[in-house]
Amino acid sequence: MGDHMHYCSNCGAKIVSQRITLKRILSEVAETILGWDNKYFFTLRALIIKPHIVLEEYVSGVRKKYVHPFTFLIIGATLTLFTFTFLLDNFVENLQAFNMRLVERYKAFGIQEWDLERVDRLQAEILKYFNIVTLLFIPLYSLLTYIIYRKTYNYAEHLIFNAYARGTIFIITLIFFYLSLITHPILFFISTLATWFVHAYIFGRLHNLGIVMSILKLVLFNILLSVSIIILLVLMVLVMILIAYIN
Repeated sequence: MGDHMHYCSNCGAKIVSQRITLKRILSEVAETILGWDNKYFFTLRALIIKPHIVLEEYVSGVRKKYVHPFTFLIIGATLTLFTFTFLLDNFVENLQAFNMRLVERYKAFGIQEWDLERVDRLQAEILKYFNIVTLLFIPLYSLLTYIIYRKTYNYAEHLIFNAYARGTIFIITLIFFYLSLITHPILFFISTLATWFVHAYIFGRLHNLGIVMSILKLVLFNILLSVSIIILLVLMVLVMILIAYIN
């Protein structure tokens, strides 16, 4: 095999002639994990620029160039978990300082410090379990999008769509979280609007919907999601009462 050949004639693998060094090992690891051209970042970039192409190609069998949807989802959830684990206290401190300024400024309107403290604790708990709840709710999200955006796609395909959509939403949430740490905590709560936009954008592009119809579908999705959560909570309470009664 001549030195002029760059790829193996048998398997097609790229031939690397340089010796292995520590610097090269670290460089290859960094390129694999952080490289913009790797599968994860390629998939993320494609979902932002042309989500309908990614979803249509994946369900039609063009899958090798994209990260598996549930791997993509787990990566986003893991990044969120680590971020909130190590930086949540910093965010809460910033939020509490902001709320104290609100108390001082609007004390005449009856805003009490203990009211805002309860809100802070609730927000911290929501963020702590944000990724877990999202993962657990993927089947429910998929059922709702299957009902609302049904078209020709089945429930299993909607699982794929929601895994990609929620994996993207994890990253958008992280971006807003980091921005809120270096700017203002209130910025993070704008991320809720951003996540709604991502959902409407991805499913709107997939089903070729206009802006008005995408918004209407999003509103319907949130209404059905709220109703579903209430029903689940009621069922949980009834089950707990039944268990307590049996015991």
